[in-house]
Amino acid sequence: MTRRILAITALVVLAPLLTTTLAQARATDLVVLNWNVHGESADMSAVAGQIRATGANIVTVQEIHRRPDADQVRQLADALGWDITANAHFGAGDNPGPCDDPQPGQAGNAVLSSFRIVERVTIRLTDFATCPVNRSMAGAKLDLGGGSSVTVFTTHLSPGLSATSVARREAQADKVRTYLGTRTGVILTGDFNAPPTDALSRRFVSAGWLDTGARYADEPTLGDARIDYVYTRGITVTGGDVLSTTLSDHRPIVMRMSR
Repeated sequence: MTRRILAITALVVLAPLLTTTLAQARATDLVVLNWNVHGESADMSAVAGQIRATGANIVTVQEIHRRPDADQVRQLADALGWDITANAHFGAGDNPGPCDDPQPGQAGNAVLSSFRIVERVTIRLTDFATCPVNRSMAGAKLDLGGGSSVTVFTTHLSPGLSATSVARREAQADKVRTYLGTRTGVILTGDFNAPPTDALSRRFVSAGWLDTGARYADEPTLGDARIDYVYTRGITVTGGDVLSTTLSDHRPIVMRMSR
């Protein structure tokens, strides 16, 4: 009887430790790379080479095009060895406005991953009736295995320093925050065209988003400004870097996380 009581006591004591160990065993390492690749001029083979060198298993891209003569999403997925159907989501929506010269194909944002995508969404952020390029946000839910998942969104907000441009960009950011609400287990990336000191950026932090760049990679991503971001909520972030490159006018951000 004494041995039985001791055995039960040992199990009770070990139970929290076993639970912690199992939870740690289920954690999945994520390497997230975000990059504005500078549109149709991008050398996707070289872009893929730099991505592979980081070990990234989640990639978010802005200014990427799908055209009859050059499907950059497929080019990138193929070069990374990821299936275009199971592992990529292209959110078309950043196409030229009515006043611009028409262009073949579509432009937008993309989420690619070595993990299988189980849900996809594209959110329109604008519907301009005049010249500005329209803006959107692409989202994908990734199956990490073992019942775990993570949802990744990426966007490219309007540029410009005029009062009209700033108001336009802030309205787009408001739509992003409203759509995402208070959900957790989310990664939000993109070219926000606003530095960390801008009211737009501060509102994301006030809404509970972790600006991972401020903590782990507070370096310029375009010229001498940091305007590209990886925000997280409900995800453990362990480190990050801004990479040096000449493949785009923007520098990619790499963040290491676990989920």
